[in-house]
Amino acid sequence: MKKFYNVKLIILACLVICLGFLTACDDDDETMPNTGQVELLSFGPTGVQHGEEIRFIGRNLTKVDAIEMAGVTVAKASFLEQTPELIRLVVPQEAMAGLVTLKLSGGEEVVSKTVLSFEVPITITAVTPEAKPGTNITITGTKLNWVEGVVFESDTVAEFVSQSATELVLRVPLTAKTGKLVLVGGGTKPTFVETEEELVITLPAVTAVAPATLHNGENLTITGTNLDLVKQVNFTGAGNVSVTSFASQTETEIVLKVPENAAKGVLTLVALSDEEVTITQEVVLHLPAVASLAPTAIKHGENLTLTGTNLNLVKEIKFTGVGAANVSSFVSKTATQLVVKVPDNASKGKLTLVANSGVEVQTTQELTIVLPAITSVSPSPVDPGQNLTINGSNLDLVKSITFQGGTVVSTFVSQSANSIVVKVPMNAKRGALTITTVKNYVIETDAQVTIVLPVITNVAPEPVIAGNYLTISGTELNLVKSVVFTGGATVSTFVAQNATQIVLTVPAAAKTGVLKLITHSNFEVTTDKQAQIGTEAPNISYYIYNDALRSEKDDEWQKWGGWGTTSQDLESTERVSRGTKAIKVVYNDAYGALQLHPNNPKALAGYTHLVLYVYGGSGDNRMAIQLKTTSGAYSAEPSFTLKQGEWQKVEIALSEFGDISAGISEFMVKNYGTNPNTVFIDDMGLR
Repeated sequence: MKKFYNVKLIILACLVICLGFLTACDDDDETMPNTGQVELLSFGPTGVQHGEEIRFIGRNLTKVDAIEMAGVTVAKASFLEQTPELIRLVVPQEAMAGLVTLKLSGGEEVVSKTVLSFEVPITITAVTPEAKPGTNITITGTKLNWVEGVVFESDTVAEFVSQSATELVLRVPLTAKTGKLVLVGGGTKPTFVETEEELVITLPAVTAVAPATLHNGENLTITGTNLDLVKQVNFTGAGNVSVTSFASQTETEIVLKVPENAAKGVLTLVALSDEEVTITQEVVLHLPAVASLAPTAIKHGENLTLTGTNLNLVKEIKFTGVGAANVSSFVSKTATQLVVKVPDNASKGKLTLVANSGVEVQTTQELTIVLPAITSVSPSPVDPGQNLTINGSNLDLVKSITFQGGTVVSTFVSQSANSIVVKVPMNAKRGALTITTVKNYVIETDAQVTIVLPVITNVAPEPVIAGNYLTISGTELNLVKSVVFTGGATVSTFVAQNATQIVLTVPAAAKTGVLKLITHSNFEVTTDKQAQIGTEAPNISYYIYNDALRSEKDDEWQKWGGWGTTSQDLESTERVSRGTKAIKVVYNDAYGALQLHPNNPKALAGYTHLVLYVYGGSGDNRMAIQLKTTSGAYSAEPSFTLKQGEWQKVEIALSEFGDISAGISEFMVKNYGTNPNTVFIDDMGLR
């Protein structure tokens, strides 16, 4: 017959569960029969603290003589209660986390399958206030034997020198920083206890540096305390000026080599913890100094000798110059003398010596660069094409001369140290000369070259009829001997002439185009001003085009799209027969057309002839006019011949178009076989 746990055991188990969670020790079903062997089923409550009551539930527990916990054994005599199903006792202060062992009267043992742990309230009463990395500190308090780790600012120590319930001794990490400590406690509920005060970590300190003044590359001795904690020394200077390898290092002294790029200033010690300590003592380093320059006046590319002290420390010399005039490669260098080639872009001024440390030292002496200088130019004024004599000094150093207007002359009529004779470029303008030396050094001089030439600003009237007066306005026109028209017609006798105006009679052979002026020195000035040679007002009673298409009310003309053209410009000023504007048509089809439309279909009624002036721009070729009547019929298309480069009057009898009595809707100026073709049309109308 099976035996079951009695009601008392079940009630007791429920009571323990009510008090707190019980840790199970066996997977046996409580309904299993009692075999008479001692069994530990559970213990609790979970999180029990030292000094509090703990219960062990099982079977046949009266056979237990003692219960062994990690760190302590509780004898049967100390049990608060013992029954076959329950043992109650108080947790000793010495108990630690671990497995529970039931000691039986026959010498047997029953070991729990789970670990018994406790909720442990760790307290701190005192901490060593200051310590040097690598030395021991002591923490006193309670339950310190439960501490599993001590956290510093950036380090955690889990191995201790010694540990008891009331005292913890540990070694300070070499990289520790000043700050509060955090103790990490074990138990069922891990605890974190922070110290109230910071642990002050000892840092290195400097009492002296020697020598106070020294050269880069020499050994510097630093004395002080805790210098064995230093891992790096930072100097003042350019670039990386840190030293991590020392000639020697003890607790009280560091000997190290001063970096080549170190400069005057204080040092910064970097501890193993990366804490930085800036000392108050200043390190002074020797710098280069110049006593004299020779020669004091020198040409580009020549050797300059500097004498002084510590010149072997110079890594670069900065000259005053146009742009960067720096030299880092020397002819020779010692502590007392430095020879350097003067750069081609150096200018007058002081030198700047750059030491290996990056420190810059300016000389008190000023260097003078021998350069060309102009004292006078003649003649003045001078015409383009004439020889100009330039006087001065060191002119044999000149490679080229730049005139205003940008023309550069590098071939001279003659050249010496005191004189240059140069032919004035044809496009030279009035203004100062710029000279470039053989070393490509550019000098903006004050030497003014006066080139006086006549200039045309206006021509009137436009167009002008041959035989009539033409007025030319401008400056320096009193220098003009004659005016040459396009086509070669020349006028040397003027109606009137002064510095700002010439009035002349237009010769019959004059053609439209730019004017050329001949000075009294026979210098030719080709201007950008044109004389528009026109004709008398045409015999036109009704204008279709006169600087613009007709725009009378109820009698206006419009430009339609046309065809076979690249452009149609009704306001062109490029070629004008009379007035200020003309029609320019660029044809891209051999039979393209300019298409016009009269609002008044009867616009041609009452007239006998069509009159227009046409200019051939693309060679001698043919054109035609064609009309379209209001009924949609196309008229005949009378043609005419153009003359390239000339305005030509064209007259077509309206009868040549056929019957147009019903009126017209379109008027077409047609290309007639030439592609491409450009024509100009002016003064188009009826008579």
